Amino acid sequence: MKTSSMRQQRPLPRPSNLFAGAAVRARLRTTIAALSLGFATFVPSPCRADNPIVQTNYTADPAPVVYGDRLYLYTSHDEDATVDNFYTMNDWRVYSTVDMVNWTDHGSPGGYKTFSWGTDNAWAPQGISRNGKYYLFVPINNNTGAKIGVGVADSPAGPIKDPLGKALAAMDSGNIDPTVFIDDDDQAYMYWGNGTLRYVKLNSDMISYSGGITNVSLSGFVEGPWFYKRQSLYYMVYAASGTGTEKLSYATSNGPTGPWTTRGDIMPSGTTYTNHPGVIDYKGHSYFFYHNSTLPGGSDFKRSVCVEEFMYGSDGSIPKLTMSKDGPAGVATLNPFQQVEAETIAFSSGLKTEVCSDTGAGMNVRSISNGDYIKVKDVDFLDGVTSFDARVSSSTGDAKIELHLDSQSGTLLGTCDVSGASAWTTKTCAVSGGSGKHDLFLKFTGGSGDLFKFNWWKFSGPNTGGTGGMGGMGGVAGGSGGGAAGNSSAGAGGTAGRDAGMGGVPGGAGSAGGLLADNGGRAGGAGASANGGSVSASGGSAAASGGSAGATGGNATGATGGSVAANGGSGGAAGHSAAGAGGTLATAGSASSGQAGGTGSDESGSCGCRQGGGTGRPALAKSAWLLATCLLLVRRRRSRRAA
Repeated sequence: MKTSSMRQQRPLPRPSNLFAGAAVRARLRTTIAALSLGFATFVPSPCRADNPIVQTNYTADPAPVVYGDRLYLYTSHDEDATVDNFYTMNDWRVYSTVDMVNWTDHGSPGGYKTFSWGTDNAWAPQGISRNGKYYLFVPINNNTGAKIGVGVADSPAGPIKDPLGKALAAMDSGNIDPTVFIDDDDQAYMYWGNGTLRYVKLNSDMISYSGGITNVSLSGFVEGPWFYKRQSLYYMVYAASGTGTEKLSYATSNGPTGPWTTRGDIMPSGTTYTNHPGVIDYKGHSYFFYHNSTLPGGSDFKRSVCVEEFMYGSDGSIPKLTMSKDGPAGVATLNPFQQVEAETIAFSSGLKTEVCSDTGAGMNVRSISNGDYIKVKDVDFLDGVTSFDARVSSSTGDAKIELHLDSQSGTLLGTCDVSGASAWTTKTCAVSGGSGKHDLFLKFTGGSGDLFKFNWWKFSGPNTGGTGGMGGMGGVAGGSGGGAAGNSSAGAGGTAGRDAGMGGVPGGAGSAGGLLADNGGRAGGAGASANGGSVSASGGSAAASGGSAGATGGNATGATGGSVAANGGSGGAAGHSAAGAGGTLATAGSASSGQAGGTGSDESGSCGCRQGGGTGRPALAKSAWLLATCLLLVRRRRSRRAA
């Protein structure tokens, strides 16, 4: 259930009173200094990933790719039970992230049995998109003669289908580890190999090639090539012979087919015999993926994918990297007021995932025992929480979820009893506290055995369903949209900002002459669609004398309109598009200057991924507006004196 709260905002004094005397001017200087200190206080500390990034499966051979605003990661999958003391790998897995610290499990896009000619061993994959399709290049049949196949899907998570009914490429032995790249002239290349590096030029259909297979001379190459281009330089990163185990090295070229110049080592030998690189740029950062065996029970045949952030040298060089437990810093916050899949995880203990039987398919968490937990990083609780929803099934008579901040024994927001749910059921529990940004630990307690299955969770808070609006300068979108510029007079309340991007929450409506709406959308009423998409056309737009409620919720109230502020004025730009996957769009704020209403929510029971993006902080937005106003008034005062 959503609640709302309204806090009365004190109107700013008129400019003529604000600078009445020297004492007041001194107070203003003190205020500005305090606000400057406040900006430093509100800069969040970086939240770093946990390595290995997947704990519910043993994973290897990472292959990152960016589709839209989301980074997808294809991996091979080491089975829990190793057969004949050798790589036991039957399918591939796919995960995704929007923040580089929390990863959503999308299950398996396929396995070697997807191919009618497949006999064994689903080894290192790589995915790429073209012509509106998603292609997964895979090596199979190592025990009976390795060959490169290709699967095609309509979505990044699959399922893939075999369009050929036979291998795409094979030559002698060592046909493993394909890597595919489409150059600027639209020519696609596929490299692969073990012992000998090879390539072909793929045709535009991505399932055939022209010409023959070409062998390439590359000193030190063993296996696991990763081919890409950055600016005008082509890179080949690969596994090379190290001290007892493989190290990761690289070479560069001025052309896509060489000749290749070795540039040195990137990562030294580890404790696992193999290693496999994956390199990608995402949201202005560069990332290096690899695998080791640091999960409990890990070995040469039970590996785990990790990631590090790095920066290229001015000459395009890649620095030497070491394996870490921390991984990179996050690039976005997670919105707990939107539905979050239980299989969206920064770190966990003791858990597995499976295909979900609830509405919407997707995945759910299973094998939940007493003492297991899920850690979710960089969660922005804004002003705090009041209730918690959990979608569960198959629960025993003693099954609970403890909600802790920052550690398994940290501040307790509440305990949600999820006992007795035989079928998929949404349990709602009262919670409190949790303002600001924290890591969230969902700790599972109860009796013996498997406690329950877990589909998704969501919080509600004091400002996730209210009315009113902090406008003035318009809503700042979580993605691309933003508010219109303010003017010097009080105008009508603005409507919501647009386009939050994938999982983001747009800025709320601007009120007439009110305060700056928060980044990420806390202004405006609730009003979300059932699927977390766009609001209705009426949308609850506000006027100077108070607004009318939209059909989808979000009362736009207000009596006399916002006060006249020097930097106040017109509201945000009109919003009209959906918020993206899992996003919600705030309805218009009221003409009065009141506490911001929260965003709407996604009420669907789907297992599909709807992980939210980041939202801003109200105190920072208010500080920004106050500082801007004070500086503008100082400038006006000086102009009058000069005149």
